[in-house]
Amino acid sequence: PCPRGEQGRQAPISRGGDGRSALDRAGSCRGDRRASRRETGRGDGGSTGSTVCSIDWSSGCAIVTTLEARRYGHLADLLDDPTVEEIIVVGGQRTFVVRDGEKELVNVVVDPVDVRRIADQLLAGTGRRIDLASPIVSAQLPNGSRVHITGPPVTRPDRMNIQIRKFVMAVAHLDDLIDRGSLTREAATTLRAAIQEDKSILVAGAPGAGKTTLVNCLLHEVHPSQRVVTCEEVFEIGVDLPDMTQMQTRDPGLDGGAEITLRDLVREALRQRPDRIVVGEVRGPEALDMLMALNAGCSGIATIHANSGRDALEKLVSYGVLAGENISVPFLRRTVASVMDLVVFLTRRGGVRQVSEILAVPEQHDSDVFTTEAIYRSGNEVADPLRSRGSRSVTA
Repeated sequence: PCPRGEQGRQAPISRGGDGRSALDRAGSCRGDRRASRRETGRGDGGSTGSTVCSIDWSSGCAIVTTLEARRYGHLADLLDDPTVEEIIVVGGQRTFVVRDGEKELVNVVVDPVDVRRIADQLLAGTGRRIDLASPIVSAQLPNGSRVHITGPPVTRPDRMNIQIRKFVMAVAHLDDLIDRGSLTREAATTLRAAIQEDKSILVAGAPGAGKTTLVNCLLHEVHPSQRVVTCEEVFEIGVDLPDMTQMQTRDPGLDGGAEITLRDLVREALRQRPDRIVVGEVRGPEALDMLMALNAGCSGIATIHANSGRDALEKLVSYGVLAGENISVPFLRRTVASVMDLVVFLTRRGGVRQVSEILAVPEQHDSDVFTTEAIYRSGNEVADPLRSRGSRSVTA
């Protein structure tokens, strides 16, 4: 039988006691390869663990290679490495990984053609594609990782970019964040009470600050009887609640299939009798649809990129303006103040992610500037317990 071993291991081919030559052994390798393809054992990275054999005629050796190494090339080991949080490929000339929040350069250089082949393999089976007509694409891998690929003509022909977010942080509850030092017990009590009282929460922060992780922890606090509907560009929320519907966007299909945007999903969510709507990432005109949905009697959770808690509210207004020329800023400000109860701002410094502040959004008296009330700041005790808010009506 074909020699087995670790990826890339070479074993000398010689005529054994059975009298078989290298060609005979190569034939056995081909037969064993066909059999190995029927093995479907999966590792931590979600890729197959089967092996194949090939013959290096220059050295007279059999090279034993895993199938995932042939599919994903130099990314195979990084995808299976549980310490790697993020993988960044810059045209094959540079590959970076993020471990414990710190970025480091991987000592490997690959051909741009191999990068394109790896990109196609990553997207295989996801229903997404990367080509000249669709040079920017996001998708979810079988193991739950998120992949974002940018190619020509948006990038240089030899600089296709691949970025994979693996979500390796083993955090499921607010108590887990307390144990990791990302959240104090007092702040966790405030957030838990907000979920139990059906408050709407806006989670803000820089990319990679832990926004999705916090959303997953908050959803674990939702009562099992509540119906939750999530709207995302690519599936990232990993909570499995008893009554939960998850939806993601769809790019236009080559077969003429219509595009499904985040705005479409938010509007569709209202038809599904939700108690809570979750929008994975607000970054466009879907902000208006989300605000209207939250003003229809249900609570919500949303994430947004921002530099501070107050900036997150301003950015929500800016995104809402993109929905149409007839949308006024004063109307959006009143709506945001009416439906948003808390803003949670997260920061990332080095390898440390933590909740930096929690702001309450009281009734507004100034139409030009948001007034907020800090109920928690990192390093300080919670100023005041979460106060209940009555329902408000908003008119244009």
